[in-house]
Amino acid sequence: MLPVFIAMTGMGLRLDDKLFIGWFGPRGLASIVFAVIVLNEHLPGGDTITMTVVCTITLSVLAHGLSANPLVNLLARRIKQGA
Repeated sequence: MLPVFIAMTGMGLRLDDKLFIGWFGPRGLASIVFAVIVLNEHLPGGDTITMTVVCTITLSVLAHGLSANPLVNLLARRIKQGA
């Protein structure tokens, strides 16, 4: 989230807009690629690393899924008010 937030510096976006984009922005694919590399290389602790990636992705999907509607509704309400 932080790299997305930093990349939007100077674009004239409000703080809440940058946080929204950072929260729902791109992520996850690199974690999957790294987990596959670890599994293929049979590294020590690879099972632990892979399970950590799986848990992280699962929690991310859950957190983003649960927060999507409330945060989109807040954004829509602010846009309708012209703020």
